[in-house]
Amino acid sequence: MDAPPHHPGDDSDVGELFERHARMVYRYARARLDQEDAEDVVSEVFVVAARRTPPAGLDPAAWLLGVARNVVANQVRSLRRRRALVARAELTAPRSDPDHAPWLVRLDALRAAVAALSARDQEVVSMLAAAPLTPEQLAAALGCSPRAAAVRVHRARQRLRSALAATEPDGPTGTTPRPERTSS
Repeated sequence: MDAPPHHPGDDSDVGELFERHARMVYRYARARLDQEDAEDVVSEVFVVAARRTPPAGLDPAAWLLGVARNVVANQVRSLRRRRALVARAELTAPRSDPDHAPWLVRLDALRAAVAALSARDQEVVSMLAAAPLTPEQLAAALGCSPRAAAVRVHRARQRLRSALAATEPDGPTGTTPRPERTSS
């Protein structure tokens, strides 16, 4: 008996994509969202992957990050609407004191610095944090040329450094920040 024909988008293809790329998609989403929302993003991305296949010649990882980018954007918009509704609906309660462990303080500073970036810069930083992408893969995920992606990476990194310096004027451990490297 012959095996049924193999079609792109079959469960086995989606399962293989999931096994190979789910962690990368999660890391990207987690860089922008909390754990629960990031898990939702992963689910939605692979539902899309079950319905569609990457365009011919496009790296599946880059395609999945492009899909994740759109899903995250939808999640962020939804979260903003939800937060605005909650803010209108309830009185603000005093917050509990945060845990001041040094690494949590540093993480909070980093998150604040990333949050201070534009949505475009946050997107680039999140993708770079999620996976070791080649310039071509990053360009495909962002929907631009490799040169434009390189420029976006350079600018996003500069802005992140500046935003981080603004949140930590004395450096992460009370020392002065290291000077930037200069080429001679």
